[in-house]
Amino acid sequence: MQPPRPIDDLLRTLLARYATVRPDGLVLDPGAKPVADVMAKLVRSGPARTLYRDKHPDCRSLDGVRSLTGRECASCPERSGCTPQILVDLEIDRLPYRLLLSFTSAKNFLLLVDRLRRESRPVEGARVRVRVVNRGRWGEVSFDPALA
Repeated sequence: MQPPRPIDDLLRTLLARYATVRPDGLVLDPGAKPVADVMAKLVRSGPARTLYRDKHPDCRSLDGVRSLTGRECASCPERSGCTPQILVDLEIDRLPYRLLLSFTSAKNFLLLVDRLRRESRPVEGARVRVRVVNRGRWGEVSFDPALA
């Protein structure tokens, strides 16, 4: 497989849609029915942070270092109120999607990364099955590597 070109990364980032995690599955497009199980390709991952107010994002950093408004996270007085997350960019049916994972879903992703590395498999470009487990008021995302 050829390495991605910088323009591919830029386009993927600009065109990425946020997938919403709900108890009954992932909502990939507004108004679409949630899907509980989907095959995807991992494109990239990294740290992220979101400050929520009244259950809505008020401030967000997609690298855990600087907010989208330019504020440095390390010196922000509201940093203690931020939710640490893992940003995961996926390709589903050749379309770019972005997931922001927190708590248990992030742990599940890190377990996947550990498993792929122990098996000497690349993380970026890996095919995975993404599942949402209904936990009542929230959905837990799990990841299973596709068999080669």
